[in-house]
Amino acid sequence: MSRVVMAGMPAAGHVNPSLPVVRALVDHGVQVIYYTAEEFRGPVERAGARFHPYPAGTISAADIAEATRSGSPLRVVTRILTATESLLPFLLAELRAERPDAVAFDSNAVWGRMAATGARLPGISLMTTMMVGSRELRSMTIREGLHFARAAVPDVPAVRAAKRRVVRRFGEELFPPRPTFPIRGEVTIFPIPRWMQPPNPLVDERCHFVGPTLDTEARDEELDSELAAHLDAPEPLVLVSLGTLHAGADEFFRTCFEVLADLPARVLLSVGSHPGPARLGRPPANTLVRASVPQLQVLRRTAVFVTHGGMNSVLEGLVNGVPLVVLPQQFEQLVIGRAVADRGAAVVLRHNLSNRPVPPAALRAAVEQALTDPAHRTSARALAATLSADGGAAAGAAAICELLGRSS
Repeated sequence: MSRVVMAGMPAAGHVNPSLPVVRALVDHGVQVIYYTAEEFRGPVERAGARFHPYPAGTISAADIAEATRSGSPLRVVTRILTATESLLPFLLAELRAERPDAVAFDSNAVWGRMAATGARLPGISLMTTMMVGSRELRSMTIREGLHFARAAVPDVPAVRAAKRRVVRRFGEELFPPRPTFPIRGEVTIFPIPRWMQPPNPLVDERCHFVGPTLDTEARDEELDSELAAHLDAPEPLVLVSLGTLHAGADEFFRTCFEVLADLPARVLLSVGSHPGPARLGRPPANTLVRASVPQLQVLRRTAVFVTHGGMNSVLEGLVNGVPLVVLPQQFEQLVIGRAVADRGAAVVLRHNLSNRPVPPAALRAAVEQALTDPAHRTSARALAATLSADGGAAAGAAAICELLGRSS
């Protein structure tokens, strides 16, 4: 029996798309040993893998969320490199004990790639998004570029210092080659459709675009009576969520109260723990506020999805044929939103990228357009019909099994 060690990133948007691939590998007779934070034990074990926790205090979902909410992409990189100082020795020791045939790793998990190199084992990268190149970065406006620089530049010294510590301790030969993020492997699995990836010279025959790897067979949650009644009402449903890592500001959600209150639709706001439903005050009669909702389950009843444009959320919307209103919080999410908008299934409002609030009138107009223009729904359904064409998790597992066969 082949054995694969998986080094995961402890964040829902990274763990969730990996688990259907894990389940498909297990179905192929591959033993998977999955390392991530303790909070993901249940989903990992339900996928059929053997779960091992990262040592306490090394890295957690809360760490990733806090770094992401800072607005600086380099804050996340610093946190990853700092964790690598502890996680790489830990994982190398685990590899000596487990003796796997290959190491799979999240495309941001530096310690996973370095452990594979150090143990001289094949490395398998599990991507969570596309690769963004210089061509896409040149589409950033001056105002967006200045906002990005103001957020990122203060963290440059910390990133450089963290990298120096890792290289000094473990050696330059183990550190992933540039560009470091996202990290590729001997096989790289992209759980996205090929049309989402812009032209990029780093995409080669080792890259496998398998389409969404969503757990569409997961059992529906039992909903509380108020949420169930809201979903069962006859009016179309508008779902608003900025994902699990981004803190939606009070101002934005109150804008939703204001501009969507008289919409002939039900509105469901998933606001996260920041700010939390109570701080927003009393919602309009057509609006229900929750800290979180079972998103795939809700999207099956949704007419329009207002989203930050994270890859998981976008694909979950498209799989259900739901037109999108995309409010990117990071530049990569703009690239994702524009790829969908170019195919007629999304409206993109990019104000947040230059630290500007979305104008209420623009938000109202975008939601109305997505709700009333049948072309958006038609385009979203057309895209939904194509998303399983590349094989999904089964195709990803097949590519990994082919590598295991070659390496053995």
